[in-house]
Amino acid sequence: MKSKITSYFPPLAFFLFILWMVWSADTNHKNFIMDIGHSVPFGDKIGHFLLFGILALLMNTALKFRKTNLKYRTFHLGSLLVFAFAAIEECSQLAFQSRTFDLVDVLFDLLGIGLLSSISFRRYLVYQLRRWVDYLSMSLQVD
Repeated sequence: MKSKITSYFPPLAFFLFILWMVWSADTNHKNFIMDIGHSVPFGDKIGHFLLFGILALLMNTALKFRKTNLKYRTFHLGSLLVFAFAAIEECSQLAFQSRTFDLVDVLFDLLGIGLLSSISFRRYLVYQLRRWVDYLSMSLQVD
């Protein structure tokens, strides 16, 4: 069984990476990842999709796909936390002259969070089902 430290390290490390990317963009410091994003058509949108989608995948996995209710709907807690961060980050761009607020970026954040969370949750269910089947087969085994 993994300890909490090892299960939370990947999302924390990736979150720090995103913070570095945000800092680079806010202070107008270019880096090689941003150069790649600007050289590819729709690179900014692909970046939003991947960055926040992967962060949601890592957070949901670390939180073991814990769910929470919000207005009669059930959501994965990790996905909500990542979306809140993405929305705050996008709104913070209004404070910087070198940045532009874009609702399409928020849409791609949501698409990445939703799609990658959905895929990872399905894989998690298959993993849990296999563990359950293995447990049953071991407990039903006759010597």
